[in-house]
Amino acid sequence: MSRHGTFDWISLSVLLLLMCWWYFVQLRFLLQRSRSKSWPSVEAKLQKGAVGRISFGKGASAPAAFVGYAYSVDGVRYAGFFALYGDDKVGRLNDALAGGSVQVHYKPTDPNVSYLMNRDDSRFEGLSATQNPEWLEQSQAFDLQNAIR
Repeated sequence: MSRHGTFDWISLSVLLLLMCWWYFVQLRFLLQRSRSKSWPSVEAKLQKGAVGRISFGKGASAPAAFVGYAYSVDGVRYAGFFALYGDDKVGRLNDALAGGSVQVHYKPTDPNVSYLMNRDDSRFEGLSATQNPEWLEQSQAFDLQNAIR
């Protein structure tokens, strides 16, 4: 096998491994979010978060507000966050939603894991809400400790 052929084979293998990892993360997220519909729910208090952009790849991006929330299970406080994205009203909504409440499902065996009960809440004014870990990783600095307090 030529040196060039070996490099191609290694490159292809690395690319395949990366694609498998990405699909695994996405599939895990989708399955867990689907299962969350049967989990207990609790009211969470919304916290003002960071405003930035979500990149979808190949130069495409959208304005986003990364909104935090805090909730209590058995007297212990937990926090999570989600992104609202779509257009320039994300900043206004980030401010307007702070202090309000939203229902979340939490995982009974690990209350640190939670998902929005209604991603199409009318208060989001048609913006898309996501808790996709790939997109949440793009959040600006966000202190979940502030949400817990």
